[in-house]
This record gives sequence, structure tokens and C-alpha cells, in this order.
Amino acid sequence: MSSARPDRDDGEVGNRQNLWLENTLEKHKDKTKIVAIHHHVVPVPDTGADQITVVDAGDVLRSLIKSKADLVLCGHRHRPWRWKIEDMFVVHAGSVSCEKLRGFFCNSYNVVTVKGKKVEAKLKIVGGDLIDFDEIVKRREILQASDISQYSDSLAR
Repeated sequence: MSSARPDRDDGEVGNRQNLWLENTLEKHKDKTKIVAIHHHVVPVPDTGADQITVVDAGDVLRSLIKSKADLVLCGHRHRPWRWKIEDMFVVHAGSVSCEKLRGFFCNSYNVVTVKGKKVEAKLKIVGGDLIDFDEIVKRREILQASDISQYSDSLAR
């Protein structure tokens, strides 16, 4: 889905695109449903003040949950993360080539595997390991419990 707005950092899906999303996903209710959107619909940890979540995030989340989306792929914050909302995963991409990284200091991208109705997203470090998002979340929680200021890129190691 397009969330870009000309000359703006923030994004918006809009009512017409939300209706299109609901109608399209309803036509494919018995299939695995993956939705991609540039901006994020849920704030991402370690990325500072969040002023660029899509302005209509509540409407978008309602449409995604109502339509039983299995996976939502988001970007824009250059910070890999995963949220589970009801039966839906929201997976944020890192950045494959940009040097503007936040809270995760390795270039990375997502690898999505679909087998039947099962959808799995993992994080691939450029030139490195394939990591389960459970591990990313767990490492972040361990670092938060310690003095995170003494670590540089340890979230990726």
C-alpha cells in the first residue's frame, strides 16, 4: 500500500485505500495475506520520538485485523522489529544499505517464508546470520535490563 505523501516525512493510507484493502483481503480470505506498507503503523523501539507513524494508523490497524492479515511488512524507521497484534505479525525492516540506522547497527533485510498457511519472517544481517525476530526482541530486553550505554552494536551479535 502506498503511504507516501508528497514533500512529507509522515504517511497516510486514507479511507479509499483502506476500503480497497478490506475488499481485496475479503476476496482472498482463505489465503495467506501479506500486506506491505512503507511507513509503520505501530511505533518502533529505539527510534526516538515517533512522529511519522501513518496519521491514520488506528484505521489501518482496524482494517488489517478485521481482514485477518497474516503479516504486515513496514519500513521507514531503519530499525528491525516485530510486534504481534492478535493473530497478525507486524514486521519492520532494517536497512539493507543506508548508514542511517537506529538501535540496531548492522545493515539487514527480512526473509519471509510461506509454507501453506504458516508465514515466518526472519532478519538477515548483510554478510552475516539469519536471526529469528524472537531473538532480536529477547536481546533488546536483556540490554535494556543492563547498562545499554556500554554496548555499541551488540543487538546484532
